[in-house]
Amino acid sequence: MLPIPFYGLKKWAPQLMVDGIFSAILVFSYTFILWIIGYLGEALGSDWNNYYLWFANEINVIVTTILMLKLIGIGLSSIGLGFIANSMISPLVSSLTYLLMFLITTSILITALVTLAPTILSLGILLHSVPFRITRSSGAMLISLVIIFSIGTPLMPRFIDTISPPSILGVSNEGFVFAKIHVYDDNNIGVPYCLYEIYSLNNKLQARYRSDPNGFINASTVETGIPYSMHRVKIDVAGYHYETMIDPKKYPSSRGIVNITIKINNLVVIKPLRYLALMNYNNFSLLYMDDSLAILNINASEATSMIIIGLESDSFSVSIDNVQAEPATTYSYEWGGAKFEAEEYSLSRGNHLVEITYVLSGTAEPVFDEIYYGRDTLGIEMNDLTNLVYPITILIYRLFLGPMIYLSVLFSASLALARLLGGSSSRIARIVVTGL
Repeated sequence: MLPIPFYGLKKWAPQLMVDGIFSAILVFSYTFILWIIGYLGEALGSDWNNYYLWFANEINVIVTTILMLKLIGIGLSSIGLGFIANSMISPLVSSLTYLLMFLITTSILITALVTLAPTILSLGILLHSVPFRITRSSGAMLISLVIIFSIGTPLMPRFIDTISPPSILGVSNEGFVFAKIHVYDDNNIGVPYCLYEIYSLNNKLQARYRSDPNGFINASTVETGIPYSMHRVKIDVAGYHYETMIDPKKYPSSRGIVNITIKINNLVVIKPLRYLALMNYNNFSLLYMDDSLAILNINASEATSMIIIGLESDSFSVSIDNVQAEPATTYSYEWGGAKFEAEEYSLSRGNHLVEITYVLSGTAEPVFDEIYYGRDTLGIEMNDLTNLVYPITILIYRLFLGPMIYLSVLFSASLALARLLGGSSSRIARIVVTGL
């Protein structure tokens, strides 16, 4: 265009040459751009695996919280407080549902951008190279988006953790569900005053309840409840320990309340706070029991032992195969403020007829400091359900406002880089081509 005697065309000559050389540099730098994205990302600590792990964990927290709120709403409705569920719980569930949709949509868009980065980068270079700058701005923007978002997106969890205030609600992956728990002995008699402790899979104490005289634990209020995920349960019966794993999803439920039944097969309730426990036996059967006598048939192994637990004021007499037996070990201890005495008897291998005669005197009711899962672990109180609003607000702040602010910063950086690449100025092209 230089020899053409028209100024309107002639002025494009040097610009077209500069743009052509700059576009050629971009084309031949395609592989280098992909390498520099990876290099800078590694230098800044970008890790897509950590990002996707963080994203999956946050999605799980939202879903668990929604489920917890719905269960609380069902529980409130079942006790005649449906107006609270409709006025407070439902709006919170709706807000979290919209938050879930936003987070998933954003993640899909970012994943698509990063997955198609090589293709989008090629398209951006192609649009950037079209003569007369017809699509140069679009091409520069695509190139910038790929570079900035590929490097910056994995750093978003760090940014959000930095700006997030602490939450007063321990919303976690364990979830929340109402429960009615029954603890029975081998004879289907409720175990009175047993201590029922709930631990997470990493052995963190989450709740502690004491059963009533019938072995029943009512954890179906807003302040109580149990984790909705699998957890470890430790049951203490006057010093006798029993442990099992509980998955509430596998138990029957009615109106949002899970019914859990636990049977301790090697335990026999004689009277409240008086128990018989068998260790390492083959099998046994209770033949008779009244207020002063219990008769059992025990098929013992080589290491079978029988432990009789009672209050310190009680007296027990044991005969094995019509022969008076003496305890191998006797020990006294205190449990829940009550004084107990335990006698341990050893049984030889084979079938044995065991008669236990007892005189029971005195009464006691062990006292423990209970830990409510809803109130003490999650921070939910029936007297002030507005406590739910703050942690949900923090969750929305962390997973809506936080990502929006961070993505806005990334988008602004992309606009600035696009401008340098020639979106509206040729300065960078001249510097690259001429050095001036």
